Amino acid sequence: MKNLVLFLLILISMVSCEDHETNEFAIQAKIGDRLYISTEARASMGEDGGYIIQGSSSSESLTIRLSQLKEDTFMIGEGSSNYATFEDFNGNLFSTLPDGTGSVTISEVDEVNKTLSGIFNFNATLPGIDTIYVSKGVLYNVPYDFGQIDIPGEAGTFSAKINGVPFLPLIVTAVEAGGSIKVAGSKLTESIVLTLPSGVQLGEFQLSDEGYSATYQNEEGMQTSTEGRISITEHDLVTGSLKGTFSFLTDQSEITEGQFEVIY
Repeated sequence: MKNLVLFLLILISMVSCEDHETNEFAIQAKIGDRLYISTEARASMGEDGGYIIQGSSSSESLTIRLSQLKEDTFMIGEGSSNYATFEDFNGNLFSTLPDGTGSVTISEVDEVNKTLSGIFNFNATLPGIDTIYVSKGVLYNVPYDFGQIDIPGEAGTFSAKINGVPFLPLIVTAVEAGGSIKVAGSKLTESIVLTLPSGVQLGEFQLSDEGYSATYQNEEGMQTSTEGRISITEHDLVTGSLKGTFSFLTDQSEITEGQFEVIY
């Protein structure tokens, strides 16, 4: 009962200055300086045994992945398997992978009614473009036995080898902004980001050419390419589909057998 009263007070305080009504369940948070309130809220066990918690509206979604479901505090970042994403109304996907931070506290798991409640906060990045800060997040009576939930982050396929070890990202993003296309693959502690000009034609390009670059980030920090290439094999400017291969060197790492096929 104490938890229920606490969450009602939190919900009332968050919306007291807004003309909104809360339902019998909710996922909501401050995204930067605005209030996000989901119209749908649900949670379910994923294929890997972790739990996916998701709130969505007609044009946006907020997703949290936890290693398990229990009353506890889960840290985001620092190499943990917990992460969060926010997809905005333009389809841009901000992710805590690989170096975002935050926390999720599950304060109540109601095994009778199959609901969970808690609070959360995190920062998430659109690779190479922007970072958002999510604060005062509330999970209230979210049903957790929902069935399969789709996880955002599937702009296409992306793979490579890093020092001979396969790199298969959990999240793939592709976005066009500021005259560039950025294609990124991210997993728990690593990410690769490719940058190329908007309107890029078919062909092979050196990463030393103007408008082309690549970075690799791991727990030790960001590494910028010293040399390498990107080969574009398909690019449809109407549909935004882009396909190619890549390889590059940094001062510390060798990235080989890279390939991607995305829609930005």
